[in-house]
Amino acid sequence: MKLLLTTCTVLLSLLIISAAFVYADIVILKNGQLIEDVTVKDQGNVLYCESNDRSFYINKDTVESIVRTGKKGIREQTKSFIASLPAKTRVFVKDYFTLVATIICLLILLLALLVFKFLWVNIKPVLKSDIKQRYIIRAVKQMDSDEKAVLREFSLQKSNTIEMPVEDVVVSGLIKKGILQTTREKGEISACGLMLPVVISPVAKKRITAKKIDLPKNITDESVRDKLARTRPQFMYKLAGFYKTLEKKPD
Repeated sequence: MKLLLTTCTVLLSLLIISAAFVYADIVILKNGQLIEDVTVKDQGNVLYCESNDRSFYINKDTVESIVRTGKKGIREQTKSFIASLPAKTRVFVKDYFTLVATIICLLILLLALLVFKFLWVNIKPVLKSDIKQRYIIRAVKQMDSDEKAVLREFSLQKSNTIEMPVEDVVVSGLIKKGILQTTREKGEISACGLMLPVVISPVAKKRITAKKIDLPKNITDESVRDKLARTRPQFMYKLAGFYKTLEKKPD
C-alpha cells in the first residue's frame, strides 16, 4: 500500500511538471550574489521573484543584471522537483527507478484503455444509429411499387398504426429495411398469416411524402379512388375475402 501511494505521488508530480512552464531566470546582485532558478516579474521599483519554495521582492537598486535563461526542459524540471522531495522519496526513486518507470507506464496504459473504452461505449451506439439511419433513407429512395402500395394504406386508412401480415414478403421486407416497425410481438393469425400492428419508423416518416409513394392529391375523385383500389397490396384483397367469408358463416 505504501509503495503504491508513493508511486502515485511520483506519477502525479511528474504530470504536473510536464504541464507547467517553469522559468529559470538568474538575478545578479551588485554585491556579486547570484539568485538562480527564479521567475522574475517587473513591478515598478521592485522585482518580484518566485522560486519553487519561496517568493520575495528585490529592490532594483541592488540588482546588477538579470539573465533570462528561458523555460526549463522536462528533464531539468524533473531533476529540480526530485531535488525538492524528502530524502526518503529521493532514495526510493533512485533505487527503484526502473520499477517506478514501469508502474507509471502501466498506469498510463491503463488510463489510455479506460479512455478508449469510455469513448467506444459512447460513440459506438451513435455510429450504429447513424449507419442505420442512412440505410433507411437509402431504402426509402429505392422503394418499388409494391412497397409504395403498402405505405399508401396509412394515408388511405387515415391511421398511424395498421395491422398487417408481417409474414407477407413486402411487409417483412419493409420491416427489415427499418421503414416499418412492429409495436408488439404477439398478434392474431389470419388468412394472410400473423397479423401485427405496424407503424412507419420516425426516420422514414420524415422522408415519406405523398409524391414519394405515388399518392394523388385528389383522392376524393371517384376515378382516382378506383385506380388506387386496384393497386392496393395483395394481402388487402385476401383479407377482404376472408372477412366476407366470416360474415356469411351462420352463428
